[in-house]
Amino acid sequence: MAKSMFMAWASPVDDESEAEFNAWYDGTHVPQVRAAIPAITAAHRYRVADLPGAPATHRYVAVYEMDTDDVAGAMAALVAASTDGRIEMTTTMDLANNPPVLQWCQAVTP
Repeated sequence: MAKSMFMAWASPVDDESEAEFNAWYDGTHVPQVRAAIPAITAAHRYRVADLPGAPATHRYVAVYEMDTDDVAGAMAALVAASTDGRIEMTTTMDLANNPPVLQWCQAVTP
């Protein structure tokens, strides 16, 4: 079981950009995030289910499992990689109207 994880919710800027957004996320972004945080043991992406009465604010969520309980250190490593250019962004991600949301979690059972 992972000691911690973080989830990243994001959306493409529009329907026409969805395929390019997914190609960038899978082929560029996930590998760069994994390189920035060596404790990541697995990464999974999901499309948010479109259910009646449950509107989604983001279309996708990425779940990164980590073999560390140092969540603050992992977050700092991600911020550093983003700041110094090791993580490339894309114009296909909606940064203005529906910016990405990150949530960091620690396991409650050993």
